[in-house]
Amino acid sequence: MVHRPFIRKAINNVFYRFIFETERHNGIGELLEILGSIINGFALPMKEEHKLFLSRALIPLHKPKSVGIYHQQLSYCIVQFVEKDYKLADAVIRGLLKYWPVINCQKEVLFLGELEEVLEATQPAEFQRCMVPLFKQIGRCLNSAHFQCLSRFECKSAPSSLCRSVCW
Repeated sequence: MVHRPFIRKAINNVFYRFIFETERHNGIGELLEILGSIINGFALPMKEEHKLFLSRALIPLHKPKSVGIYHQQLSYCIVQFVEKDYKLADAVIRGLLKYWPVINCQKEVLFLGELEEVLEATQPAEFQRCMVPLFKQIGRCLNSAHFQCLSRFECKSAPSSLCRSVCW
């Protein structure tokens, strides 16, 4: 218990150094795996310091070019936060939109997958708060010439939560 603030600060520093200084991703995925278990055990109501960690450390981890290496673990952590406290969905979606890739289609497909998972855990009231900027970004994706981005919106056979949010 006594060492938790120190450990939290050390993890923050590792992420900050990675995001803003080096972009050397050694151990980021493994650290995110450990964090996924920790986040899963957070008590409710969630402490403000945990919400700050989400907005200051986890969401900016979407910025580096190498996000694909650890994206699965990052996405799991982000979704855990939204499942614990659905009111964080608006901040998470806006954070994703802030770091949305402009020309990297593979990264965009990763973001669309994560967005779909976040939307599954999002309540209608939270969805309405971020609906306009979200639909603007989805419109840009639909105008994309990249087939993988467009295939995320194929709603013919099994509508995804992303399609349900857009179409219904």
